[in-house]
Amino acid sequence: MRISLKIIRTKKGEEKELVDFLSKVVLFKKLSKSEIRNLQHNLYVRNFKAGEYVFKKKYPNVVLYIVKEGELHTYLDETNKEDVKIIQPFEYFGEIGLFLEEERTANIVAKKDSVLLALSKKDMANYIAEFPKAGIKILYKLGEILCRELINSNTVLSRKNEEIVELINKIRTKEKEIDELNNKSNL
Repeated sequence: MRISLKIIRTKKGEEKELVDFLSKVVLFKKLSKSEIRNLQHNLYVRNFKAGEYVFKKKYPNVVLYIVKEGELHTYLDETNKEDVKIIQPFEYFGEIGLFLEEERTANIVAKKDSVLLALSKKDMANYIAEFPKAGIKILYKLGEILCRELINSNTVLSRKNEEIVELINKIRTKEKEIDELNNKSNL
């Protein structure tokens, strides 16, 4: 895998473009322009060609990625490769790695040539230590997003549970009908 890894060093016009881009990423919307300028110094650029893996399931998880350009596909099963999610510009992934020492839970591959901005767990911790108010804004927003995802997951699980109970009841009803038919045929 050919990966270009460089810290973002920008000229004035490029800095403005990057600040404008980052201000549209949901995690950073509450940050001021100067807080975003400070954040960009902790970001690294990673380039991926179409078909290249960003990472595979079970890889270490210590980097948050923000999609600047391109498109990535997420899938769980290496053999099936059925898309779980398509990730596009302004979206991010890998946020769990900022908090937990867990392995990656999915495979992510570039579907198109892609430019990602990478923020490591260590660099995020350094940013928070140096700019605590900005760090709190990011963490609060991330907490809000994760809570909403948990609520959505609970809703989906609850619906699935209701469907299972409904199927069990249908099976029991059919079993009773079969037993009744068997009893009638035995008479």
